[in-house]
Amino acid sequence: MKTNLLNRITNSELVNKHINKAIKDDTFAAKTLVTLNVAKDVFAYGARFATTMQNKEIPEEQRPFVASMDLMSGVVTAAMQIGVGYSLANPKIQNKIWDKFFQNCKFDNIVAAKKGFSQILALIGSTILAERILVPLIATPAAEKFEKKFFHHNTKTEQQRSLSQITFADFEKDIANGIDA
Repeated sequence: MKTNLLNRITNSELVNKHINKAIKDDTFAAKTLVTLNVAKDVFAYGARFATTMQNKEIPEEQRPFVASMDLMSGVVTAAMQIGVGYSLANPKIQNKIWDKFFQNCKFDNIVAAKKGFSQILALIGSTILAERILVPLIATPAAEKFEKKFFHHNTKTEQQRSLSQITFADFEKDIANGIDA
């Protein structure tokens, strides 16, 4: 049953057209890799958000910020990876980067080398630049705003701070006063 389904999928006209287009078009192949990587990340961050909200090991008052951080990291990661990856997959940008790095190099098969370079650059570049550099700068402030908007319900008699603004010193003070952190 599983083999039959797998055979139907891999032999379908849609899949074969997609594979043939990826073989012929470097930009399409690079964008496909970036899109699949983003889809994987979106699923993972969505699962992390749901798991965090149900995780009883995380103190209830901290769960909203931790979950907001997971969600915002996922949203920002997806947007940044698509933006950076698709930009790096652009043939004009590819040619400029290729010329900068490899203008004096000799390759036996320059077409294959450029094809591999474009796909690797788009995938790795979008992951490193977006996920490791840009996302941490953007996701934390976005998570704070998300947490305040969707998890905190301030009243006039109750003053609440964002969980991200609570410092280690606040926890030490609470522990010294006998309040569980």
